[in-house]
Amino acid sequence: MDSANQIQALAEELEKNPEYKINEQEAKGFLSEIKRLTKEDKTNMPPLVVIIMAYINMLFPELDEVKI
Repeated sequence: MDSANQIQALAEELEKNPEYKINEQEAKGFLSEIKRLTKEDKTNMPPLVVIIMAYINMLFPELDEVKI
């Protein structure tokens, strides 16, 4: 199973878990960011890297706009 499928499965599992307590807007934003990263990823990053990148992008959105 590639990284994108692993992350998608994790996201779907979290959405189904009734014990998962988080603001709906935060959850949707985080899952949306993870999905965006996996669609754009051409390197097949490990799932943990994608999750960390999504979190960093949410904390510091201005970093996503920086062009090197």
